[in-house]
Amino acid sequence: MKIKFPINKHEITVLSLFSGCGGLDIPFSSEPYRILSAYDSDPAAILCLKHNLDCRAVVMDVSLPEFQSELKKFENVDIILGGFPCQGFSKSGPKKHDDPRNKLYLAMLNAIKTLRPTIFIAENVDGMIQNFKGSFVDRIHSDFSDAGYTVDHRILNAVNYGVPQFRRRIFFVGKRNDIATDFSWPQPIHSGTSRNGEFKTRWDIDDTPNLFDRINLQEPLTIADAIGDLLTDSTSIPDHVYDIATSTKDTLIMEKIEEGQKLCNVRFSNSSVYTWDIPEVFGKTSTRERQILMTIGKNRRKKVYGSIPNGNPLSLELISNLSGLQISVSEIQVLINKGYLKDIHGKYDLKGAMFCSGLYKRPCWSEPAPTILTVFNNPRFLFHPKIARPLTVRECARLQSFPDSFEFLASGITMEDAYRLIGNAVPPRLAQCLERGIYDFFSILRGTNEIEAKTAFA
Repeated sequence: MKIKFPINKHEITVLSLFSGCGGLDIPFSSEPYRILSAYDSDPAAILCLKHNLDCRAVVMDVSLPEFQSELKKFENVDIILGGFPCQGFSKSGPKKHDDPRNKLYLAMLNAIKTLRPTIFIAENVDGMIQNFKGSFVDRIHSDFSDAGYTVDHRILNAVNYGVPQFRRRIFFVGKRNDIATDFSWPQPIHSGTSRNGEFKTRWDIDDTPNLFDRINLQEPLTIADAIGDLLTDSTSIPDHVYDIATSTKDTLIMEKIEEGQKLCNVRFSNSSVYTWDIPEVFGKTSTRERQILMTIGKNRRKKVYGSIPNGNPLSLELISNLSGLQISVSEIQVLINKGYLKDIHGKYDLKGAMFCSGLYKRPCWSEPAPTILTVFNNPRFLFHPKIARPLTVRECARLQSFPDSFEFLASGITMEDAYRLIGNAVPPRLAQCLERGIYDFFSILRGTNEIEAKTAFA
């Protein structure tokens, strides 16, 4: 069977799976592209996508057998896009090898086998390349290779492509084996490196770029660049609202945390604010009690006292020796009762503010944002650099590079859904950089003789 690539075809047709609110789809939603249909199992995502993009959008679980009947509606699809769900690999969730969501890429594989697009783009979290020794990356390459596609992958950091946010994601691009034209990955536009705690990749922008790179790379965009105007303009911008039901406790904590700081008892550095520094919320402590807590905090991560990665409980005798105080069991029990310490098999460690590397993070105004998550309606995870409040829906959208014309709440979804959809989205500006590579790919393809190709799936 021969598949004809229409050399005079004006439009490039697109099918979008696991579409979310459409972050990856935005650059493909206008000429020369036409999105034939978009699919997501989340009704809120489809509501939002339909409100903003002029395309058919359907609430459907593409992993179910009935999606096969849906695929039969399409004869010629040039591109398939898919940001298949990533919770099984996410840093912020449990990493389960047998998480059923790890296999959702198989739905995309099935669509590609059925429709035989010229090229596809798939997206997931960067943890996929590290977790389970990279076995899922190898499997994706193998499965798509067996389907007749040449696949390449790369970890891209959104901050290098004009997004005011550190956000690393893995992208797979696959082209049919009968196509000789190559896809060119987008070149970085802005500087910006991996952050502390992130594993290094061969695609990172080096901390000390050569002279050529320094000349050609722009400085990364910052939070101030993205949302600075929203400090004064609070009425004319759509979705510039947040849940005003912030508790008194949240406000008291936020007011005690400066830019670049977070509430964190377990990592001692200038960026940490400790719970005993906020007695209005966590309870008063004496000078002696704070000395005990500080002694534990400064020594719990030293390898000489144990090998637990996140910190080691210390014995009463060791705490006394390190602090120079004669500490009684009753003093320790008081701190346990106050919620500052915990007993671990007769040894003692700090308690509280243990999520990841801290809570109530106030990012730096003059730096790119940390990765925008789905929970930023809650200041417990991150709040505004200049004001003691959560980020608004629009501020999160701006930090993800959504244009102000892309409306969330006007589509009929809830505020909670808006934050979730924004946090899960591919930044549109990064997607646009990928689209430029796709556009060039098809421009070259149309200028060659790659018009007909044989398929093994006749």
